[in-house]
Amino acid sequence: MAASTALSLCPYILSRRPTPRKRLFSCFVGSTTPIGTRRTNVPRRSSGRLDGARKSMEDSVQRKMEQFYEGTAGPPLRVLPIGGLGEIGMNCMLVGNYDRYILIDAGVMFPDYDELGVQKITPDTTFIKKWSHKIEAVVITHGHEDHIGALPWVIPALDPHTPIYASSFTMELIKKRLKENGIFVPSRLKVFKMRKRFTAGPFEIEPLRVTHSIPDCCGLVLRCADGTILHTGDWKIDESPLDGNIFDRQFLEDLSKEGVTLMMSDSTNVLSPGRTTSERVVADALLRHISNAKGRIITTQFASNIHRLGSVKAAADLTGRKLVFVGMSLRTYLDAAWKDGKAPIDPSTLVKAEDIDAYAPKDLIIVTTGSQAEPRAALNLASYGSSHSFKLNKEDVILYSAKVIPGNESRVMKMLNRISEIGSTIVMGRNEGLHTSGHGYRGELEEVLKIVKPQHFLPIHGELVFLKEHELLGKSTGVRHTTVIKNGEMLGVSHLRNRKVLSNGFSSLGKENLQLMYSDGDKAFGTSTELCIDERLRIASDGIIVVSMEILRPQKIDGIIENSLKGKIRITTRCLWLDKGKLLDALHKAAHAALSSCPVNCPLAHMERTVSEVLRKMVRKYSGKRPEVIAIALENPAGVLSDELNEKLSGNSNVGFGIPAVRKVMDGHPKRREPNKIKAENDSNLHIENTSEQNLIVGNDVETFLPEEVTTSSSPDHAERHTRSTEDSDEFWKPFIKSSSPIDNLENDNNGFIPIEEHKSELKSDDATSSGDVSELLSSQLKSSKPAKRNKWTSEEVKKLIKMRGELHSRFQVLKGRMALWEEISASLLADGISRSPVQCKSRWASLVQKYEEIRSEKKSHKDWPYFEEMNKILSDDFEAAAT
Repeated sequence: MAASTALSLCPYILSRRPTPRKRLFSCFVGSTTPIGTRRTNVPRRSSGRLDGARKSMEDSVQRKMEQFYEGTAGPPLRVLPIGGLGEIGMNCMLVGNYDRYILIDAGVMFPDYDELGVQKITPDTTFIKKWSHKIEAVVITHGHEDHIGALPWVIPALDPHTPIYASSFTMELIKKRLKENGIFVPSRLKVFKMRKRFTAGPFEIEPLRVTHSIPDCCGLVLRCADGTILHTGDWKIDESPLDGNIFDRQFLEDLSKEGVTLMMSDSTNVLSPGRTTSERVVADALLRHISNAKGRIITTQFASNIHRLGSVKAAADLTGRKLVFVGMSLRTYLDAAWKDGKAPIDPSTLVKAEDIDAYAPKDLIIVTTGSQAEPRAALNLASYGSSHSFKLNKEDVILYSAKVIPGNESRVMKMLNRISEIGSTIVMGRNEGLHTSGHGYRGELEEVLKIVKPQHFLPIHGELVFLKEHELLGKSTGVRHTTVIKNGEMLGVSHLRNRKVLSNGFSSLGKENLQLMYSDGDKAFGTSTELCIDERLRIASDGIIVVSMEILRPQKIDGIIENSLKGKIRITTRCLWLDKGKLLDALHKAAHAALSSCPVNCPLAHMERTVSEVLRKMVRKYSGKRPEVIAIALENPAGVLSDELNEKLSGNSNVGFGIPAVRKVMDGHPKRREPNKIKAENDSNLHIENTSEQNLIVGNDVETFLPEEVTTSSSPDHAERHTRSTEDSDEFWKPFIKSSSPIDNLENDNNGFIPIEEHKSELKSDDATSSGDVSELLSSQLKSSKPAKRNKWTSEEVKKLIKMRGELHSRFQVLKGRMALWEEISASLLADGISRSPVQCKSRWASLVQKYEEIRSEKKSHKDWPYFEEMNKILSDDFEAAAT
């Protein structure tokens, strides 16, 4: 018997396990069974392998903690905080009896400075949705944002029939929120009254009155067959509240006699010694300051503090001033209180914001939002002078009737500095008595612990340091079993039948890896990864570089492919220190080097990775930053041909596929030229730009043309390509120069422009067709594996062209259909064995006209040009008509 008793006190469980060769007893920790309590028969999963001596006890415990108990296994009372523990705000907690739960509160948390673009942070709605079949009700303790703000996201994650319980004033706020988000279902909303019991999920719930900085705030008593849980909500002890609803101390005394298995209490002000002051003290301070003020009064406080607004109203009535509310949230809370019958102010008696200037400053009190210097709040805007409602002046008195929330100190101080610079008087601070907290101080927390005398105590609502301190406070009042948990950790609690036992009724049932959900205030909602929260901060801190590359791969010529890449590179930077353009120039050179190092036939993704890595390392070495680099490579198959054609047309012989030309460009020193453009009037415009190695810098953008560079090649023809002459590559481009454009041919022949109006219009009207032919010609040449040879016009061919053009001269006087005439001339020449396209014929004729005009106008010797007489016979009449 003694041995049996000893074993019952041992934290280990002896079990017998068979082995193939021998029998042994293995000892492992029963993690969820507290000392001195009866062990629940938990079904064990078969692992398919032997446990025992070869498996550590710690690993066994860890495996159990990773699984939440379900059904009737484990402790009967369960608590799983989803938010609010280890942080200020986002209060949300699951409380259950075995596998049936209710959700207490669903609040938001406001973002920190490093969560850019975020307006609200909510609990993990994906987890709530996963457990929606277990959640049977939602119960709200009061109407602050950190308790109801997440309902628009939490409610859609629950079962469509899950009821929502709240007090009457809180329910008015919830209704407005749900209507704004289009999820208002009246049948789901249930209003409860203080001390009136109702059933929700596995519990019989009884709300109790507590005082706070908002009306209708309550604590919750959850009763079931396995114990009683007290959830205090947010509270303080106000002995003389303005609305007369005092803290229900008697209820707690009666509850203590009944017995409380678990108490969960607000820890916000556990580090503040003493007790909070009453809201009535603040009302007296407001009256004193308003009575002494000579000019206009501007007060700012939390919009939800209806009692404080009532104090301002009372002071205004006693001093003969009118009230005006500036701020949407003030109206929201006042309207809800008015509908519930708890408003100390009739909204219809307020002065409209647009009528402020109609009243003398001494007759007005402006109640405004912005105590936390929110960017769009009225007082903050007024400090910048950008408020549409009122302007601050030297005679104004600002009554700061609020507390600066931790984390907002910097921006609040900046706002107050701006107000001080204007000259307004600011009244704030504890000594002025203009504010009191809605959360109990250490003395009040200690008093309630001593009244309730719970078996187990769990601090909630606060930073981790607050929770730890509150735990110590609980132990100092005689509570033997206390603990601190974090969000996502499930705690099991068993009722202790004998208060004198030393065993602990707490059991850790596992941990869920919860994730925060973010809202940008509009449609975007998701995890930090989905909203790229970390990436936003990284870009804001280190900047971003966007590199766009138009890759021009060399074409295959006579079975040989040049072993170098060309590309147009454009670099754009944001949030990056450029060192007066020096860094931008370095980025440009680094991109050149990175792209030129890539093999000719490498995929675009390889080019993007190479350029990104090089630029990222270069910036880190230059400035110590790690910018986000986005490289985009696009291939332009026709780009090589178009650019080489452009270079030949402009007379720049440095650019070509030949290695000597490459070296000439790399060494330096092509002259800058203005781009030559040919623009057609139809939809398929042809733009040919002469781009040498130059930078086009606009703001933070760099666009550059990467010249060809020699790279290592494994081809056996490498040496032969190095000896290829520039003249060979020129032969490849000769036919394209003739067929590009009539205007370009004129420029090559140094003939100027055509003065005769009919020939100007002739060229203009056929411009679209010629451009189309150029495009077709480019496409056909790209498909051809062998280059065409340049074929100049012979004297005999020119004479036949002049003759045929003269025969059709009268028909060319019409404005339309001229390209068909050139096709007719081309066909006639082909019949005589001369292969010339219509574009070539038209282009050659234009140069002849240009030359004729030059000789005729400058009265040069006609003998210097063999075609003058033939041209004069055709154009003399037109030339004389144009001269007159």
